[in-house]
Amino acid sequence: MTNQRKTLATIGLAAGLLLAVAALLISNRAIELALLSDAGRSLSWGATLFRALLFVHAMSLVVVCVRLMKKSVSKPPSLSSSNPQRTETNRNVWLALLVLSVIALVLRLWRLNTDLWFDELLTLLNFVRMPIGDILTRLPDQNNHILFSILSHASVRIFGESAWAVRLPSVVFGVMSLWALFLLGRKVLDSREALLATTLMTVSYHHIWFSQNARGYMGLLFFSLLSTWIWIEALERQRWGWWIAYSVAAAAGMWTHLTMVFVVLTHALVYAGTLLVLLVRKQPVRPRLSWGPFLAMLLGATFTLQLYALALPEFLSVGLHEVSLESEWTSPWWVVTETIRNLRIGFSGVVIVFGGALMVTLGWLSLLRRSAQSALILVLSPVIAGGTMVALGHNLWPRFFFFAMGFALLIVVHGAMIFPTLITDRFTSLPLAQSLSATAGLATACLMIVASAVTVPRNYAHPKQDYSGARDYVESQRGPNDVVVAVGLAGVAYRSYFAPTWSVAQTEAELDALRQGRKNVWLIYTLPVEVKAYRQDVWQIIQSDFAIVKVFPGTLGGGEIVVCRQLPLAGRQVAMTR
Repeated sequence: MTNQRKTLATIGLAAGLLLAVAALLISNRAIELALLSDAGRSLSWGATLFRALLFVHAMSLVVVCVRLMKKSVSKPPSLSSSNPQRTETNRNVWLALLVLSVIALVLRLWRLNTDLWFDELLTLLNFVRMPIGDILTRLPDQNNHILFSILSHASVRIFGESAWAVRLPSVVFGVMSLWALFLLGRKVLDSREALLATTLMTVSYHHIWFSQNARGYMGLLFFSLLSTWIWIEALERQRWGWWIAYSVAAAAGMWTHLTMVFVVLTHALVYAGTLLVLLVRKQPVRPRLSWGPFLAMLLGATFTLQLYALALPEFLSVGLHEVSLESEWTSPWWVVTETIRNLRIGFSGVVIVFGGALMVTLGWLSLLRRSAQSALILVLSPVIAGGTMVALGHNLWPRFFFFAMGFALLIVVHGAMIFPTLITDRFTSLPLAQSLSATAGLATACLMIVASAVTVPRNYAHPKQDYSGARDYVESQRGPNDVVVAVGLAGVAYRSYFAPTWSVAQTEAELDALRQGRKNVWLIYTLPVEVKAYRQDVWQIIQSDFAIVKVFPGTLGGGEIVVCRQLPLAGRQVAMTR
């Protein structure tokens, strides 16, 4: 055992003992006083759970460090069905990856300070502005992506409150996800295809969009890629350091967004299926082969529970009961049509949709023949996630599946590289067939990259939602006695942030009261799906009594800000009916 390992073990032992003592001595009330801004609020049993898990983790660290100090841990046998491969990567590849990171950073910082859209605004108002202790302990609904909220809070504290500061953590996660994608791609494919997939991600419209989105989805993508790469590496290397790293990555992903559970579940199911196949075939299954990954997942689960412990009582009593009322958003078909609509079908859109579907099919079938485990890991998580949400009747948005974007890019690039072999395999006798196939595959992948890059300027054409543009237009056009009213989600956005002095109406009665006897009434709404589903009476009034004056487009699907004006006789009709 090296002196360095002994030193680390000693430090770990001391840290474990200190944490164990802290878990025993620090009271629940002390935790509440340290973290909660409201002295009358209680963490209930959450503080007890936090302390109990802290003690368990501390004592586990003590046990591990004591064992490390007593003896050297020998390298366990490989878990992989094939011999571990250490892929050497050319220095130029790492240089290219660094250049792509710089390009990605520039593309994601450009126009980062445009208007926040509705969900970003809720993140800022409900969580980012809170003291750090409240962020850690509040989970009244599923919109608090805690790790992102903490990082965004820190960014705002350092740089001041602005749209770009709130979004900055997503930019960082976006650039880091390129590296995670490359590492995973190099493992399941090769360095060249991994670099091509990373290039495609660099100039992806949707990846840039989410890198400029003040929510936890980009962090979720990063941890999905990172944990999957670590999982595959850990299966080959069989060192506990890799399993602990996997537990940390999985828990961090869960702390960012609970959808991470589907990624971890996929890893477990594929691994369990592999063991089952070995047992059915009566092949030997070594003890460490079957227990190592599941112990790592158990540790990841307890880490996750530790991170959520303080907020768990509120989540179970309030947040877990959040329901999605029936609307277009709960329909799987809406997800498909909305995704296609967001591609802005044109030449590049057609290439991406049809060419991408073909490449995904070819790439996945080819990967399935190479490594069934890798192929299943890349596709099962979004399938399980989508099926679960449909079964629960939960709202389905395209962003719900964004965490699987990296997996899809690896498959589509692999498909592009092997696509020409469908032709060249018929001419194997030709001496240049293999060379031509490789060149054509590279050209196909490059064509996809160019087609994706063509869509990038659309990300900067408009804000995600142009609340400020609509506000400034109305203020420049309204008369001194005109009434301005915002309804639905637009009412929340304007009242709480963009135009606090504007009137808000969320019901027919509130809208009628504001319109009574008024000739000049301006009305602003957004996301008509929400208005039609949840405020049908208000929507009927908009359709019958108002005319659209101007629409302010945004890059959020359906997120246009619609400015309407009351028809000339509508105000008098309201007065007569009262």
